[in-house]
Amino acid sequence: MKEGSYKKIKEEGCCLTYDVNIADEDFSMIQGVAVERVRAEVEYPGFRKGKVPLDIINKHFSDAIRSEIRDIAVRNLLDLLFEKENIFPVVSPSVYDISIDAEKKSISFKIYIEQNPKFDPKEYTDFEVKRTLKKITDADIDNHINSIREYNAYLKSVENEPVSKKHYIIADYEVYENGNKANEFKNQLIDMSSPDNIMGLDNAVIGANKGDVREFENEFDGKKMRFVIKINDIKEKVVPELDDNFIKQLGAKDIADLREQVKKILEAEENERSEKELIENIENHLISKNEFPLPPTLVRQEMEELFEVIKKRANVPDSEKVQLKDYEDKVKPVAERNLKITYILHQIAKKENIKATEDDLYGELDKVVKSLKTEDEIKRARELFEQRKDYIMASMTENKTIDFIKSKIKIVAGDK
Repeated sequence: MKEGSYKKIKEEGCCLTYDVNIADEDFSMIQGVAVERVRAEVEYPGFRKGKVPLDIINKHFSDAIRSEIRDIAVRNLLDLLFEKENIFPVVSPSVYDISIDAEKKSISFKIYIEQNPKFDPKEYTDFEVKRTLKKITDADIDNHINSIREYNAYLKSVENEPVSKKHYIIADYEVYENGNKANEFKNQLIDMSSPDNIMGLDNAVIGANKGDVREFENEFDGKKMRFVIKINDIKEKVVPELDDNFIKQLGAKDIADLREQVKKILEAEENERSEKELIENIENHLISKNEFPLPPTLVRQEMEELFEVIKKRANVPDSEKVQLKDYEDKVKPVAERNLKITYILHQIAKKENIKATEDDLYGELDKVVKSLKTEDEIKRARELFEQRKDYIMASMTENKTIDFIKSKIKIVAGDK
């Protein structure tokens, strides 16, 4: 196919549109290949597969031939664009305005292509970023230990105490709307300190005793509602004392050992947070210094994938009609950032010849295997690594590239 058979008629960011006209010898060659492909596949009474005469093929299978001509022409064009213009589609191209004239030996069409952005990465070395690292204090350790105590707290029934704000109650209650029972609930746990309790409940229940029945009224959406609540039990939260028994249950020898363990946990968490902050600051710098367009279809696909992840994390049921279009303004910037960082790191890795090797991959697999206990877990891990080999190696290359950048910049420590 000749270079003159196509002409770029529009370019917008990563989006290209070409006008294509293939005629004469180029068309005849494509047509000949198309006929032979159809001939190799079709069957016709009285002839073996692949042996149907060409006149019968041309007469009875013209639609199949036209489809083959279209496919071959598009494939040949894409090969030519890749060879001559270094253009490779990142999603399936759109072909339209197709016209095939077998008598005039010509095919014409327009093709819309989205390609990867072309840019030379800039300013990825010799810059300065800030990294904050908070020093773990005794107060931080105290707060964490107290949160552990709160997590291990339990509810205990109280005797001869009326309901107060510090209590939890177990209650049955009935709801009446305009004098008719609308609903009832059994053995509901109610935190009397919660600000989200039904309006009127606190005033009705405070001071009541176990077994008492109280009533109160409220309005919802203009409807008069009456609540009848029976207190089955009154409980208080018991937070375990920080004694030797509790400390040993937590796996520590004594209070000093517990505090040291907690300190190490908090320091590890702070180091992880600080590392994420550092990488985010590096990414922010790279994005600010490298402007380039993105393929719109890839942005859309990334948005859809992100939205599905968000829905799963939020436990949104499939029955709930939550649509991406209602959240595009929030999801799109994240999708664009993800793609930009991926492209920038890929270009830096290419320029600096940074690659993840097979040794890197299987070294990472060995680390995973050592953390597993059963043969089935190890087998699944090995299978997963093989199935996702390309993805894992791409991620490892990105990590190597980040490490390379970190080695070439000035990291300034700061207090958090």
